[in-house]
Amino acid sequence: MMLRAGLQKTSLVDYPGILAAVVFLPYCNYRCPWCHNSSLVKPTEEDLSSLLPIETINAILTKRKAVLEGVVITGGEPTLTRELPELIRQYKSLGFKVKLDTNGSRSDVLEALLNHPETSPDYIALDLKLAPNRYAEVGGDPQVLCKSADLIARSGVAHEYRTIVLPHAILSEQDIYALSELVDGSSPWFFSPFKPGTCLAPAWNSYGRPLPEEVERLASVARRLGKTVYIRGLGD
Repeated sequence: MMLRAGLQKTSLVDYPGILAAVVFLPYCNYRCPWCHNSSLVKPTEEDLSSLLPIETINAILTKRKAVLEGVVITGGEPTLTRELPELIRQYKSLGFKVKLDTNGSRSDVLEALLNHPETSPDYIALDLKLAPNRYAEVGGDPQVLCKSADLIARSGVAHEYRTIVLPHAILSEQDIYALSELVDGSSPWFFSPFKPGTCLAPAWNSYGRPLPEEVERLASVARRLGKTVYIRGLGD
């Protein structure tokens, strides 16, 4: 079956300082119950049929290369897609800057991408979900996460970290202390509130959003640890 993906033709917010298109690759190896992209995590045949053939997306991007500056490759989890290196290579050859969003679960793929200039992203966003010792809760491997974080920190590639503040104090100060070990001090660490509505686990759609004070409380923990912290999404 040919690769299919979602496309947002224009975004002003997904790639810092860059007018970009966003390509959504299906499938994810994590099972975060709060995930709002549930149709990309475990896509049904109907979900897949609503996506575009990647050749169609690439043709659209080629036509828009005079307008766009970059392409964001997100998911799902992009590093599961075997065509990812070729996609990055193709987008860079068109003159686009490429941002890669990842959960850090495929450090081997990440290392291979970073080892070659033609496949190395220009910007990486690493999602940090829970303390590494809790990653089994979402199906992750803490050692692989830590290796990915180290690869990114040492890569010389511009990057950011992203954490969702969860309801009912599911994400705690202890999680922030543990995650801070993976975060370099100069790159931005973005905190944003959980949003119900299209969660992978339907029960989570009944949970309320964390209060702004709770988001600020956890963000301030990271600030006290010397991290470069920003909050976004409170007004959405």
